[in-house]
Amino acid sequence: MTDEELRKLKRGDLLELLVAQSRETEELREKLQTAEQELASRRIRLNEVGNIANAALDLNGVFAAAQAAADQYVESIRLQSQDTESHCAQLVAEAQEKADRLLAETETKCADMVAQAEAETREFWDMVSRRLENFYNEHAGLRELLALDQLKSPAPAPAEEATVEEAPHE
Repeated sequence: MTDEELRKLKRGDLLELLVAQSRETEELREKLQTAEQELASRRIRLNEVGNIANAALDLNGVFAAAQAAADQYVESIRLQSQDTESHCAQLVAEAQEKADRLLAETETKCADMVAQAEAETREFWDMVSRRLENFYNEHAGLRELLALDQLKSPAPAPAEEATVEEAPHE
């Protein structure tokens, strides 16, 4: 409505118009208040969502840091394992080399001991043979006695035959 139209209206109509406008203003205020409350509620939710999103991002950062720490730990363990394996392989190789060396030394010593024992045995038997030969040669008379005695006495018969032969002599 224009100003001229308002001036032409009667006082009752103006009051009614004023009351209607007051009601409308009151309704608009209520709607505005409701809208402001909804807006505030949405802002809170948006803040919460933002906070949740930030928290999720923070958690993702924590998880990423934890994953990086776990990866670093696994890599450290893998490197330690490789170092330990290479050290063990080196120790095994050194032990095998020492065992081979000791085995070769032992085999050499054993061969030397066997050769020495064989030489000592030959030397001993040679000495015994010489002594027996000397004894035999020095006691030629004994040899002759032994030879005569063997000629005179017949070889002893087995036990059964001797028993059979002795029976008729009685």
